[in-house]
Amino acid sequence: MSDHASPAASRRRTDIWFAIAVLAAVGALCWIVITMQQLGQSLRTANDARDALARQVQGLGHQPIAGPPGSRGDPGQSVTGPRGPQGEPGPIGPTGPVGPIGPTGQTGQTGQTGIPGVSVTGAPGTAGQVGPTGPKGDPGPTGAAGAPGKDGADGAPGKNGSNGQPPSGWTYTDPQGVTYTCSPAANFDPNSPRYTCAPASQPSPSPASRRGLLGVGALAMTGMYRRIQ
Repeated sequence: MSDHASPAASRRRTDIWFAIAVLAAVGALCWIVITMQQLGQSLRTANDARDALARQVQGLGHQPIAGPPGSRGDPGQSVTGPRGPQGEPGPIGPTGPVGPIGPTGQTGQTGQTGIPGVSVTGAPGTAGQVGPTGPKGDPGPTGAAGAPGKDGADGAPGKNGSNGQPPSGWTYTDPQGVTYTCSPAANFDPNSPRYTCAPASQPSPSPASRRGLLGVGALAMTGMYRRIQ
């Protein structure tokens, strides 16, 4: 085998380098074209902004330094072009101060009297439920004393009662089982009756007990007689 490359291989390498060079040239040309387009767009944008600024200065009544809109060389004759379309409304400005009060206007004519409306009576409403009884109120103040009443007519006289008489005697038994008999005492006075009681059964009590029992019997008899009267 020979160490030198064949002519066909040499041509292939040459074609490859040529294709690479062509692609590089095309890429550079594309970059130049794109760059020029961007510069042209930037120039147009700058010219539009310059023209807008020049129109704004002219609208304010002054002469723009860069010349009238549309000029690119020496200042020429200023020509006002047709009015452009109305722009979008700007933001609402702040509220201005309140103006002075205007003169009072004339009084308007009195309007015609309206037609009276029709009176309509609504249907009676249904009675509501009775509410619960409220709590008991505090007692009211004491009223003034009333006038004295008239004296009543005298009643008819009653019948005469029968004269009461003290009993003629009685018997009783004490808790010890002793039975006593009581009879009117000597010099018996019906208005102040006194009785003498003596045991009627044995055992007979002692003299002290007898006197006590007689006193008790006398007291009891006196009270009974007074109740009868």
